Amino acid sequence: MCRACHNASADSRVAITTRDGNGEELCNMLILNSFLLRFTRGLVIAILACTCLSAAAQTGAAREPLRMADDLQAAAQQAREQRVPLLLAFMLKTCPYCAAARRDYLEPMQADAQWRDKVIMLEIELDTPRALRGFDGTETTSRDFAKLHNIRSVPTIIVVDDRGNPATSPLIGLSSGDFYGLYLQQAIEAGLIAMRADAR
Repeated sequence: MCRACHNASADSRVAITTRDGNGEELCNMLILNSFLLRFTRGLVIAILACTCLSAAAQTGAAREPLRMADDLQAAAQQAREQRVPLLLAFMLKTCPYCAAARRDYLEPMQADAQWRDKVIMLEIELDTPRALRGFDGTETTSRDFAKLHNIRSVPTIIVVDDRGNPATSPLIGLSSGDFYGLYLQQAIEAGLIAMRADAR
């Protein structure tokens, strides 16, 4: 390279880095911009990774819907063999509170290893007069069974022993916060105590 070109090239670099007489400030700005670009890319990648993991977790932990009650006599026999209570969830398909109770409390509890082997959960759907065999073997419908148990509001949860006797007061409606989950746990524990006391 000739001396004139070298000098011109060197002068250009000096001009770029010493624009307005403050080359250090420009250099710092370039470093900061590079850092911000890398940080932003890393943040975007982290957000996308978390979103993908969350979606995968939700897909992998697809909750099994509650079993529809059709034969309470057979369910009572199963409860007797496992020495666990039955949780009867009186619901309507069209009720948003029922959907919330099902989605946020009952299905996650049914999938949780801590509770899976402690209770048999059954849904009694009241939208249609679904055929149902009662605890004593008589044929009835879900609506008539609900009337027999004075169900006037939904969701209503009753935890019963293997003979259909309530272990505790029914949970009527959907309370806010974590109290509903606690009430469900307490009702199931009361049912377990009742079943174990009868087994002695």
